[in-house]
Amino acid sequence: MFSKLATIVVKNPWKIIAAWIVLAIAVIAFAPSLANYTTSSAGAGLPASYESVQAQNTATKYFPQTSGATGTIVVTAANGSVITSSTDQTSISGLATQLTAQKIPGVYVITAVNAQGAPTISQNQKAQIVTVVFTGQPGSTVVNNAVDTIRTDTTAYFRGTGLVGGLTGNAAISVDTTNAYASAETIITIATVLAIVILLALIFRSIIIAFLPIVVIGVVHAMAQGVTAWLADGFGFQVGNELAPLLVVVMFGVGTDYIVFLLFRYRNDIIVNSSQNGVEHLEGAVSKIGAVIASAATTVITAFAALLVASLESLQTLAPGLIVGVFFMMLAGLTLVPALFKVLGKTLFFPYHPRAPKKTTQSERMAHLTIGHRAISLIVGIVIMAGLALGCLGFKTTYNQLAELPGSTPSLIAYNAMSANFPAGYLGPTQVFVTGVAPLNQTAITNLYNKLKATSGVYGVGQPTLNNTDSAAATAVQMNVVLTDNPYSTQAIDLVERTIEPEVNGSVPGDFAVVGGTTAQLVDVRAAMKLSLDHVIPLALIIVGIIIGLLLLAISAPFWILIGVALLYAAVLGTVLLVFVAGFGFVGVDFTLPLVAYLFVMAVGSDYNILIAHQLREAHKEGLDKKAAAKQAIKTGAPAVTAAGLILAATFASLLFTGIEVLEEIGLAVVAACLLTAYILTTKMLPALSATFGNFFWWPSHKTGGKAASGGTPSTPEVPVS
Repeated sequence: MFSKLATIVVKNPWKIIAAWIVLAIAVIAFAPSLANYTTSSAGAGLPASYESVQAQNTATKYFPQTSGATGTIVVTAANGSVITSSTDQTSISGLATQLTAQKIPGVYVITAVNAQGAPTISQNQKAQIVTVVFTGQPGSTVVNNAVDTIRTDTTAYFRGTGLVGGLTGNAAISVDTTNAYASAETIITIATVLAIVILLALIFRSIIIAFLPIVVIGVVHAMAQGVTAWLADGFGFQVGNELAPLLVVVMFGVGTDYIVFLLFRYRNDIIVNSSQNGVEHLEGAVSKIGAVIASAATTVITAFAALLVASLESLQTLAPGLIVGVFFMMLAGLTLVPALFKVLGKTLFFPYHPRAPKKTTQSERMAHLTIGHRAISLIVGIVIMAGLALGCLGFKTTYNQLAELPGSTPSLIAYNAMSANFPAGYLGPTQVFVTGVAPLNQTAITNLYNKLKATSGVYGVGQPTLNNTDSAAATAVQMNVVLTDNPYSTQAIDLVERTIEPEVNGSVPGDFAVVGGTTAQLVDVRAAMKLSLDHVIPLALIIVGIIIGLLLLAISAPFWILIGVALLYAAVLGTVLLVFVAGFGFVGVDFTLPLVAYLFVMAVGSDYNILIAHQLREAHKEGLDKKAAAKQAIKTGAPAVTAAGLILAATFASLLFTGIEVLEEIGLAVVAACLLTAYILTTKMLPALSATFGNFFWWPSHKTGGKAASGGTPSTPEVPVS
């Protein structure tokens, strides 16, 4: 199949290029912007069976005026002094009055007093809060615009007064998260492009090769964004903020990998078969590497597709974009890239001309050392990865996405000012709802109120609010519970899950009682995340194993490859924990990291192992014995794998400069996965296993090898990186 595809592409390069140009113009010109379908809500898409969703629905039905996003304007003196003077109090009250008078779209109410009509000022009298209630949910356009207006007008209002005000709360956090990820995407794109250009120039010594992948992948990336936006529009879903930056590094990373795989094979064939013409070189390279690219892309796609069974929509909706991106890169790698190679001809490698090495290469020395001491190679590799995996013993996760944002984030600065003067729980009260038939059981509700108020970890409970001014006709009641801890913290999540929810559920006989709010939502997010891990991890493992088995026509080889990938995952997760938790003192890694890192490790580990396994298979088919075949695989495959691994690591290293902790953690995870895979697992441990087990490594395939290294000349000798 790939031989036929190679012939078609190489003989019709201009038609292939023209088809891609037309398709690119059509998609980029007419597809909607992916930004229109992006949300920053971590809990977006929780199934209706979860309690926090039921609580939100209850709030919308019975308390629509106060069921929207929330905000808190934290007012402090610029010099840190107290703000008890009548002038300051009047000024702060005037802010609420002025903002209310503006009738800002998306804002329901703005008040500088509490339920009793008194100013909400801290005990140390250094901060006062102004409460904002929005009419929509965090992330909606009207709420986002309202956040910007409130911030601008608050700054202008306090100018010259000696007071400063900052807006925090879930609406402001949503806006700041979106802005932070947009800035991160810019940083990532610039760093990724520079890394790829520099590394390709150093590896291939070609100006054209250095810049060609950037142009190709840039166009394909824009197409993938457009198609993903179409899917989001057609199927009615939104994607998380994480998708945009991840799509950049994934597409530029795997796209460059596929181009590097083809370049090394093409260059090798030019050197070995110099008597043939360039068309035969390219056809042979595409027919051989085509299967590797298709198989590698398929394993990555299926690994990402496993996200579709996740319980969180924010994870589910990562899948379409990543799948589309990798699929488009696979098509480009099999058609557009070789068509461009054909049109460019010999100028592709300008000013360098491919030639055979004049001395023993690094890969030849590596092959001799690894296979000559294969037991040591295996033991050293296992010890390194097992040692890194010990970092998993300190495994901790965090759900505090506000703290993961850069320190200059406005909502984080405002929150820090508030938490320094008020209980941390003021950021997002936990909401308790009781609904039933009028009249409500007031005795049971009062008992619940007193019980919540006496609960350890609860700072205070607001007076019960009825949905009807006539208590005899009220069918719902709401109580706001302010926790002592940050509502995003693990302590708060544990308190709500293990104490408050059990206290509330069934507290009023015959009535419906639920818990909602930020912390309750995170309780459900944590439960959904555990369920997602239980489903996604084994599903991805099984599907990838089947694909590798079908490619290699073996059971034993895929088994050992997956064992290696599992060990790699433990080492990668341990590395991240050692660096960020043990080293930098993070509270924990982001709650999504274990799953996202697993999928990337599965993708990276499978990609490079497929290339080397394919080389091993070829060497066996040429008649080489197990040791000679392993050496040959290292010689022919290691340069491509190490180069691709280095480039992919460099692209994901760009995430380390974003200032967003979850992206930094993902970046380090993939960097570790690339380096461990390219320099230990794939180029040393896998060939050493093959040389150790021989034909059993390919069970149940029939015996193919037999000749020693001197038995023949390999069809694709190793070509050095430098």
